[in-house]
Amino acid sequence: MFTIYLKNSNDRLNYLVVNRQHPQPSQRSEKTRNRLLRSTESIFASLGFGGLTMREVAKRSQTNLASAHYHFGSKEAMVLEMLKSRVQPINLRRMKCLEEARALADGKPLTTEQILRALILPIGEEIAKSAHSRQTLAQLVARSFTEPAHFIERMHRKFFGELCETFMQELRRTHPNAKDEELYWNLHLAISSMLGALAQHRRLKDFSKGICDEEDTQSMIERLIVFSTHGFEAGIA
Repeated sequence: MFTIYLKNSNDRLNYLVVNRQHPQPSQRSEKTRNRLLRSTESIFASLGFGGLTMREVAKRSQTNLASAHYHFGSKEAMVLEMLKSRVQPINLRRMKCLEEARALADGKPLTTEQILRALILPIGEEIAKSAHSRQTLAQLVARSFTEPAHFIERMHRKFFGELCETFMQELRRTHPNAKDEELYWNLHLAISSMLGALAQHRRLKDFSKGICDEEDTQSMIERLIVFSTHGFEAGIA
């Protein structure tokens, strides 16, 4: 609260009391929650699940440990919520791409390329947003290769289980004579290629002796789609 003094035409001193609008508790709470998620992402990307503590997250977020527990309850819940904030928009975009491909197909089975494009393109769009987004996402993906198996399994079930089954249904329509074992293997290898390309993209320049541009994310994604499509179909034959 503060006071503004005003003079009227008769030089009398009047005053006006102004109430400064403070953020509502829910607004303050949301800002704190977002700071906690950003700090969680930074620490998890650098140190992994084992190196992350709720106390350090709270410290970097300029809040207290009680606040971190209030918002998330546990370290695992906090990390999963952070991952959800990064993964969910990509998965929603994947479903939209798949729906657009279905509309174009007009009831016919999709091609392998259409299915894998819907899976891979959205993550390419995400890393193309900024260098920071590309670096952070690459670090998070790299963590999927090093984190404890039980944590990765829970993360996969929570964020990718239903999505993978949706893509499997499309692949079954496209390859009706293929066994599920073949389809699961090939989808697994396509996903592994995608994650590996993203996590290791910074090595491309040295590996190619400067011939390939590691910053050309559009080219990387298009090449990955072509590579995965041909590999998938060769594995079915």
